[in-house]
Amino acid sequence: MMKNLTLLSSLALFSTSAFSADTDMQAQIDALNAKIEKMEKINAYQNKQISKVNQQSANDNIKWEIDYRAAYENLNYKYRDDAKTASGADDTANAGKTYSNPALLTSRLWLGMAASPFEGLTFHGQLAVYGYWGSENTANEDKSWRGSSRPHDLTVRFREGNFVYKFGNDWAVPMAFSVGRRPASMGFLANHRSGDAKPNSPLAHITNMEVDAAMVMFDFADTLLPGSYLKVVYGRAHDPVSMDAGSAKGTTPYIDPEDVATDDAAVDFLVLPISIYNNGQSNLMAQYAMILNSKGTNIEGATPIKKAGAGTTHMGALSYQLDGLNEDIDFLDSSTLFASIAATKTDPDSGYEMLGSTKSETGYSFWAGFLFPDMMTDGGRFGLEYNWGSKYWTPMTWAEDTVIGSKIATRGSAYEGYWNIPIEGKNLSAQLRYTYIDYNYRANTTCYWDDPADKNLDSAQDLRLYVRYQY
Repeated sequence: MMKNLTLLSSLALFSTSAFSADTDMQAQIDALNAKIEKMEKINAYQNKQISKVNQQSANDNIKWEIDYRAAYENLNYKYRDDAKTASGADDTANAGKTYSNPALLTSRLWLGMAASPFEGLTFHGQLAVYGYWGSENTANEDKSWRGSSRPHDLTVRFREGNFVYKFGNDWAVPMAFSVGRRPASMGFLANHRSGDAKPNSPLAHITNMEVDAAMVMFDFADTLLPGSYLKVVYGRAHDPVSMDAGSAKGTTPYIDPEDVATDDAAVDFLVLPISIYNNGQSNLMAQYAMILNSKGTNIEGATPIKKAGAGTTHMGALSYQLDGLNEDIDFLDSSTLFASIAATKTDPDSGYEMLGSTKSETGYSFWAGFLFPDMMTDGGRFGLEYNWGSKYWTPMTWAEDTVIGSKIATRGSAYEGYWNIPIEGKNLSAQLRYTYIDYNYRANTTCYWDDPADKNLDSAQDLRLYVRYQY
C-alpha cells in the first residue's frame, strides 16, 4: 500500500512539474512570437520609409551618362579630270587633283541626362562637343542639325532634349506624346556601323539629322502585329529668323521680314516612322517623310537665288533586319543581315529649280549589310555594308555619318567594312572602319540647289580607328 501511495505521489508530482514546464514553455513561445510579430511590423515600416526615401531620391535627381570617343582618321579625296564647279563651269583648280590628311585626330563627348519623376513621364537630354585636336573655340556658324555630327570647335552644342509622356496603358491602343529635339541620328540600321547596340527612332536611310519636333505615337502591338506602332512627327529643320533679320533686334523682334534677296523660308517637315513587325528576330520598318519649302534655286530673276524655299520633297523607305540566321549554327545565330530600299522625289514650284531641274525628279537607293562574330573576342563583330544611290537621290542625311561626307547619301556606290571590338564589357570599346565612296554624280552635300550632273569628286575614302568609353 505504501509503495502504491509513493508511486502515485511520484506520478502526480511529475505530472504537475511537466504541466508547469509546458505552461512556462508555451508562455515563452507566445512571448517570442509577440516579439517576432513586433519586429516584423517595425521592419515593414522601416522598409516602407526606405522605399519612400529611395523613390524620392530617384525622382529628385538626374541620371547622367557619359559617351566619350577619341578617333584617328586618314582621309583621301580624288577629283575627276572633268570636275565641275557648283555653277557648272570647269573646275580647273581641282580637276584631276588628290587631297589627303594622314592624321585627323578628333574627340567627341556626349553628356546625357535622364529623369523620370513618375512612371509614364521621362525626360532625356544630351549635350555634345565634337572637335578636332588643336581646334579652338571659334564662332562656327554651322547649322544646328549637323553642328554636333562632324568635327568643328570645342563649343558645347544642344544635341537632344525632349520629354515623353505615355498614357492610355489600359487602352486598346496606348499612346505617347513628346516635344523637343529628337534623337533622330544613328537610327535604324546606322547603329551597327556607329557601334551602338540599339538604334534611335527614325530610319537612317532617309533621316539622319538632329531635328526639333513634336511627336505622337500609337502602339498597335496588342491589336495588330508584334512590335507594331506608328509615330507622327512634325517639326522644323530651318527657320530664317536670325539676329540680323530681327530675332532680337529692331522694332519687330523674332519676326522674319520678307527678304527678296534671299527668298528664304522656314523648312517644316512631316515624318511617319512605322514599325510593321518586330518579334525580336525579324524587324520590318517603313517611313514616309514630306519636307515643305525644300531648298532650291529661284530662277525667275536676272540672277538665280540659291537656298530658296523652292518646293516639296517626298521620301520613303522600307527596311528589314534579321538577327540570327540559323539557331543551330552558333556563327549564323550570332549574325545579322539587313537590307533597305528608299526613294526621294522633288516637286519644285513654278519658277524654281531643285537639283538643277524644274521638273519633278525621283532618286533611288539601296543599302545592305551583314554582321558576323569575329571569333576572336567575346562579343566582337565584323560588318560589311554596301550603299548605292542614283542621280537624284537626296535624303535627310546632312548630319554626316563619316567625316568625308554622308555615305548613305552617296550618288554612286559606297563600300564599307568595320570591326567592333569590346575591350571591357559595355564600358570600353574600339572600332576599326574603312569607307570607300565611288561617286557617279556630284557629291551630295548641298541640299537641293546644286545639279548632280555637275560632277566634282571621283572618289573619297576614310580609314578610322576609335576608342570609346561609355558609362
